[in-house]
Amino acid sequence: MSAYGGYSTTAGGGDDAGGFVAGGWGGGSQGGSQSGPKPINDESLRPVTIKQIIDAEPAYAGDASFRIDGQDVKQVTIVGMVRTISQQTTNITYKIDDGTGAIEVKQWLDADKQDSAEAAPVFKEEDYVRVWGRLKSFSNKRHIGAHVIKPVRDFNEVNYHLLEATYVHLYFTRGPPQAGGAAAGGDNNDSMFVDDGNDSRNRGYGAKAKKMYDYLLRSGNPGEGIHMQVIAREAGMSIQDVMEGAEELQSHGTIYTTMDDETFAILDR
Repeated sequence: MSAYGGYSTTAGGGDDAGGFVAGGWGGGSQGGSQSGPKPINDESLRPVTIKQIIDAEPAYAGDASFRIDGQDVKQVTIVGMVRTISQQTTNITYKIDDGTGAIEVKQWLDADKQDSAEAAPVFKEEDYVRVWGRLKSFSNKRHIGAHVIKPVRDFNEVNYHLLEATYVHLYFTRGPPQAGGAAAGGDNNDSMFVDDGNDSRNRGYGAKAKKMYDYLLRSGNPGEGIHMQVIAREAGMSIQDVMEGAEELQSHGTIYTTMDDETFAILDR
């Protein structure tokens, strides 16, 4: 299994500590002591439960990094229910509960939208959502600075996320699956976590989702993602087909948005 990497953001995102610079993450704007590019794994995306965030250990004294299962973690994705919503002038704070714990998620508003209708919360209490964001700590209280929050349209995504977080936890604590492990359980080539060279993860997808996934795979899956208009042009699809394919792939946690809501990359497992 490769690192959950390639998750990139730009200055248009919603982080809450001024940590964005054009072209990627910058170390100088927060700590002042970091220099040079960060390792890829340092900004990799990891699916976690909220309990894992609560139990995470600080990676370094005075740093905003955390360690889960002995691995540095900064970018996380969680799935849970919105319990409370608190709207401020500059941000909206959602309290998310996934059954293992609860944590605040802060979605920061663009300055030119703070007084507009677009600044109103788009979710309501008891909605299920998926959050992609950066793990933060302020006054010894942990929260997530959200890059993207999207509704969960299929409840299977809740179960899928818990399974994926468990799989990654077991990978880091017990090591990768043994090569002969499949023999005991029979032929499990249809597993969502198995890559048998024929890319079994796209089995069962509709034609539009499979065509979009195949194109992203052939393109090399750049970390900054590929815009839907480029996908449509290069893959011979209509914009509507790309949108429908993207919705199906996102519901399975196979792709994610990067630069904006119309730019996609494969979530590398």
